Amino acid sequence: MSVDPGVLYRTCRERITALVSADGIDESLVVMATPEWNVHDVIAHLSGIAEDAVSGNMEGVTSDPWTAAQVERGRGRSLSDLIDQWTTLSPLMEAVFSSPEGAPRLNGVFDVHTHEADLRTALGLAAEVPADFLGWAADLFRKSFAAAVAKAGLPEVTLEISDFEWFRGRLGRRTEAEVRAYPWPTDPTPYLDPFFIFGRASHSLGERA
Repeated sequence: MSVDPGVLYRTCRERITALVSADGIDESLVVMATPEWNVHDVIAHLSGIAEDAVSGNMEGVTSDPWTAAQVERGRGRSLSDLIDQWTTLSPLMEAVFSSPEGAPRLNGVFDVHTHEADLRTALGLAAEVPADFLGWAADLFRKSFAAAVAKAGLPEVTLEISDFEWFRGRLGRRTEAEVRAYPWPTDPTPYLDPFFIFGRASHSLGERA
């Protein structure tokens, strides 16, 4: 599937901005599947990524201390201020995502869509994810899972789950029990570590697509 990752990021950013700018939004609402972040913290993280990317502060990228620092920097700032920063700085990232050099940096595109679904679930909405993103991301996750299985020296396995489950499951939004319940054609136990990229969720999100 041919997509423009920079456009995927931008349109997701715009949807999140509209979502959290709605009247009556509760910034203190806890967003499950995050490190006990609330709505404000998630936006501080996303805005902070853009700030770090533009300033070149990429040491420890994606690590817990790196993301925690983003949340802490944004703690005393208003939600609208964080959104303004994100809006101002993101076009530089989006241009990189759209460029031939953007492939090693596409985790940012996965991350923003992950948090969109997280936020929607926290707000009691369906965790809707655009089909063009899901088709593109799920294909990459299937291929990377096959590579991880081969690297682990395990027999090939065919797992028939939806694009949505490939996206949410591999990025740590499913518990081990939920992933075990997928229609595996064999005992899933040895395949669980290769399947989870960011670990297991501690609790079911109870989300609906």
